[in-house]
Amino acid sequence: MPHGASGARFFRVMTRLLAGMSIASAVLWLAMLPACKRAPEEKARSSDKAVREDMKDVARTTEKAANDIGHAAVGAADRAGQKVSEAGDRVAAGSQDSWITTKVKSELASKGFDPLRVHVDTDGKVVTLSGTVESATERAKAVALAGAVKDVARVTDHLFVGPAQR
Repeated sequence: MPHGASGARFFRVMTRLLAGMSIASAVLWLAMLPACKRAPEEKARSSDKAVREDMKDVARTTEKAANDIGHAAVGAADRAGQKVSEAGDRVAAGSQDSWITTKVKSELASKGFDPLRVHVDTDGKVVTLSGTVESATERAKAVALAGAVKDVARVTDHLFVGPAQR
């Protein structure tokens, strides 16, 4: 069962589809009424021929309504599927950004950077480094290490050079 915003969209689409099918059923019922009523002069004709003609009219009307409902259902399902696919893509991108953040933090920590002083954030494969380092050399080193991590597109440097923490 879909969850979150995409789930709400799915249920709205399905509600609209059901409403459309109800309307189509009502239109079909109203279209059949004239086919079942005959003028007085038609009553004199052979009842078999009149019934056959009425049934053909009903069959044509039913087929048209079924085709219209089928096309509407396919369109709604396509739109719902597209929305679910887009939501899946956003989730995949977010999980990749989280993985990049983890890899950058691990690399920085393994090279001696304090994870409490250097913060890492990733959005769309762009890593942002913020916090405080002790020297311009450490700043350049942190940026280079983050940029060397696989899948990082770019590094934004918001690091400050400050005194060593005691």
